[in-house]
Amino acid sequence: MKHECPHCGEKCISPIKKSFAGNQQSKGTVCPNCGKRCTNDMHSSIFHIIIDIIALVIVVFIYLHEEDNETFESFYYMAGTILAALVINHVVDAFVFKLVPAIRLDKNE
Repeated sequence: MKHECPHCGEKCISPIKKSFAGNQQSKGTVCPNCGKRCTNDMHSSIFHIIIDIIALVIVVFIYLHEEDNETFESFYYMAGTILAALVINHVVDAFVFKLVPAIRLDKNE
């Protein structure tokens, strides 16, 4: 399942490349067909903020309600929460949100 480039309209961007395209201020991913850059839309950034805030609240809750400081169990839960937020963000970027042209202007390109 390839995604459509917003510049040329061809379905040539893989879900893996799309999941790491970033937000509109990032460099994004390069279309193999036309060579222009595209990124995920603004809804992706809003979704990332919501998921990251939820993960932060869970991590703070786990940290504040830890009874035994000598076990690493709470550390594993906190690390798992952060990792789950990262994976959820990339999977949703790969399959849900659409691609838009990158608005970042670099002098080197």
